[in-house]
Amino acid sequence: MDRKLDQADFIRDISIEEFDHITDGVEDHVFSDEYLARKESIMKNSTKAKISKLGVKIAAAAGAIVVASPFVVNAATGGELFNKIWGNDGRDTIESHQEVFVEEGKIRDDGTPATYEVVMPKVEFVEVDPEVAARLVGNKMTTEPVVCQIGDTTVTVNAVVRDGMGLVAAYTIEKEGGVDCLNYSQLDNEAKGAWFRDDTNILFWFKEGSGKIWVDLENSTEDKLYCYEYMFEDSVVFGNEFCSPITDHITLMTQEYTMNRSDIFIQDPDKGDFAQYIKEENEYVIPVAEKLDTKMFYSEEKGYVKISPIAMIWDSTGGTETKGEDIDSVNSFKITFKDGSEYLVYDENTASYGYICGTDTGFIVLFNRLADTDNIAKITINGVDFT
Repeated sequence: MDRKLDQADFIRDISIEEFDHITDGVEDHVFSDEYLARKESIMKNSTKAKISKLGVKIAAAAGAIVVASPFVVNAATGGELFNKIWGNDGRDTIESHQEVFVEEGKIRDDGTPATYEVVMPKVEFVEVDPEVAARLVGNKMTTEPVVCQIGDTTVTVNAVVRDGMGLVAAYTIEKEGGVDCLNYSQLDNEAKGAWFRDDTNILFWFKEGSGKIWVDLENSTEDKLYCYEYMFEDSVVFGNEFCSPITDHITLMTQEYTMNRSDIFIQDPDKGDFAQYIKEENEYVIPVAEKLDTKMFYSEEKGYVKISPIAMIWDSTGGTETKGEDIDSVNSFKITFKDGSEYLVYDENTASYGYICGTDTGFIVLFNRLADTDNIAKITINGVDFT
């Protein structure tokens, strides 16, 4: 069976169980971004509550926040930092292509597994101009590494930048004998990003953000993964009453269990009180700098777009009521610059972004390149221009 899969099938948030079987076929039910994000937030808060009872070890970064000049940062990383996070170092443009998927549990009359073909969208990456990156990022990227230990796995957060809507973190994951906490592949990078395996005994996440993990397959090795996580700020989506807004730091939450998570699921199928299985947990404080500057673009009929070099949010009502811009409400989105060039972020055949999420607080996009906000002529969403 051949079909063209709607891009929404790959960019909506779905449950862990469903995502485990993403290559087995299209699921009968896909949870909404809002549902999954709220569920994740509740789970995080629940975990945090359990942690407070146990007494968490707080691991603060030593010394003051290091906010180096972007030129210094770029030089210190061999000129690769900007191009690894928002460029084409380790990333080749992926043209639209077909993938064959197997539908789990479905057998053809001849006894062979039922399959279908999926048309995957194009993902384009471009090289970063370091001078433009320096101007856009300014002195607002923290670059002091913070080393976090989770059992025999080491996570080192190397850089963080934010804008009040989204944040981007660059980090490595290392383990002698092979990193085994993540499932990752080219297809995962194209779809939902890397995801945590159940057959390991560790877990970590950023407390203040939710999004997608992209693994640099070209530069990573078996023992060391280079990861870039593109996230929306939870407080923007859920409100400050549910999630603390980012001030001068974000927090990496880590947990090591007494057994593999898959074994815990067997012993505790209702996923109730996990506290009894936690061997050690920590909160690592990751310093962040001031927010990147943002600009506003307006439409008389469709509200406004707030945009920074790394992310944007579209509010169709201009802040007067609940927005409800889910994924299906956007069929095209592009940025046109003053020189006439365009950044096509999203349409039926294109998915050139780091992460995308539609919620009842707006439509949020984390870019896979830096948007030169000083030179934007207009932003076009569903054919409507914002200027």
